[in-house]
Amino acid sequence: MGLLHRSRGHADDRAEIPPTHAFGTDAEDPVVRQYRFLLRTAPSDALEAAHAEALPTLEPRTRAAVLAAVQERLVAGFRLGPDDITRLAHLVTLGERRAPGYVVGSLDSATLLRLSEAVIATEASFGLFTGYAAWDGTEPEVPEPRGDMAGFDEAWHQHLRRIVPESEPGP
Repeated sequence: MGLLHRSRGHADDRAEIPPTHAFGTDAEDPVVRQYRFLLRTAPSDALEAAHAEALPTLEPRTRAAVLAAVQERLVAGFRLGPDDITRLAHLVTLGERRAPGYVVGSLDSATLLRLSEAVIATEASFGLFTGYAAWDGTEPEVPEPRGDMAGFDEAWHQHLRRIVPESEPGP
């Protein structure tokens, strides 16, 4: 698979989750399940803050593994190091919002568990578990890229177009 193919984030690539994780099953670790719930339901700014608070508590090699997953899966962050906490937190949040399970699904089980424990223990994640008891654990469907923008014409972009209409060409 070429770099251009991966960088465009084709939907068939996004669905690749290693079979070592038991996402959505009874065998899934409860801490990982809570972390996945936060990834799917928490506001992006709160999620990013939780990651920014959690990442410094992890060992450097664990942060390096998270960074490697971001670099491999998102084809981004190649100039970052494991100590670039704010940017790494932003990329993890962005990647999981765009393609649920795409980044965290590529982490090995031990790294995923450490990251999950650290994020859930943060002050930023406090109070974000409303609705957790009713969640069935399934991943949301990843929308197919529409149009010629390959994922960059997301719903919020469409909303902005309605608010700020494009100017019409003059006579």
